[in-house]
Order: sequence, then structure tokens, then C-alpha cells
Amino acid sequence: MRRIASWVPFCLVSLAACSPPSAPPASAPVTAAAPVLNLKQVMEWVIDPAADVIWDSVKSVSTEAGTKEIAPQNDEQWAAVRNAAATLIEARNLLMVSARARDDKGWAAAARDLEKTAGGALKAAEAKDKEALFAAGGEIYVVCKGCHVEYAKHLSSSLRSRGPELASARTYGSHASQ
Repeated sequence: MRRIASWVPFCLVSLAACSPPSAPPASAPVTAAAPVLNLKQVMEWVIDPAADVIWDSVKSVSTEAGTKEIAPQNDEQWAAVRNAAATLIEARNLLMVSARARDDKGWAAAARDLEKTAGGALKAAEAKDKEALFAAGGEIYVVCKGCHVEYAKHLSSSLRSRGPELASARTYGSHASQ
């Protein structure tokens, strides 16, 4: 009898080792982080500087001395354009945070359009295609202008100042008709 009793603890330990593992502890549900920047700060500190990198990356500058073609010349410059495009793609998420979103229709559509047109700039930068980058920059401008006309009428004139520069810049190849 003692012999059997001495085996009971061993059997219990062995059975416990063979039992299926217990469920992992439930983790805390993922919650959305509260935004740190307000919409104006996101526009001025994140979106506008990224758009400026793209808009300033491919253009022609005419002076009395002649015309100078501007385009990324090395991997570092192309990477800066790629990074700016990626920032604009992710800006869609920043714009759709409930504290910043103005509505669920036009605002959401404009944010999606920004993501789509910035995606074109990203592809152009990755391909090091200055013609496609120029075209994508124009598309980004149209999206930004449309959103400002609808949601920031007091700021739409700030984009007007970029319009003549973009419109008068020499386009490349087949983009001349756009």
C-alpha cells in the first residue's frame, strides 16, 4: 500500500506534464492611440513638406541664364522622393483619425485619392522615372487643391501659388498634353 501511495505524486506530475497547455493569457484589446497632432499640424508638418519634396523634385527653372532641368540625380535624392511619397500614402491614415476627419464621405474619398496619387509617385521614384514622377506630382496637386477648395477654403489660395509653377513647368514626353 505504501508502495502505491509513493507512486501517486509521481503519476500526478506525469499526467500534468501530458495535459494540453493552458490557453495563453488574454491580451489587452488593441485600442486606437489618441492623436498627438491636430489637423493643422499634420498638414503643415507632415503632408505639406512631403508634397513639396515631390513637387520640387522634377521641374524646369527658366532664368536669364537659361533653363535648368531639375530631377533627382542619385540614389539619395530618389530615396528622399520615395520617402516623401510613402509619407503621403500613410497620411491617409492620419487624415482618417476620427479627431481629424471632417466627414465620412468627401473627406474619406479625398484621403483615398491622396493615397492613390502618392502611390503613383512612389512607383515612379522606385523606377527612377522622372516623367512619371512629374505626372504624379500634378495628380497630387489636383487632389490637394480639390480638398482645400472643399474643406479649407481659406487655404486654397496657398495652393494657387503652386499652380502656375506646376502648370508652366516643362513636362516630359507624353505628359505635355496633361
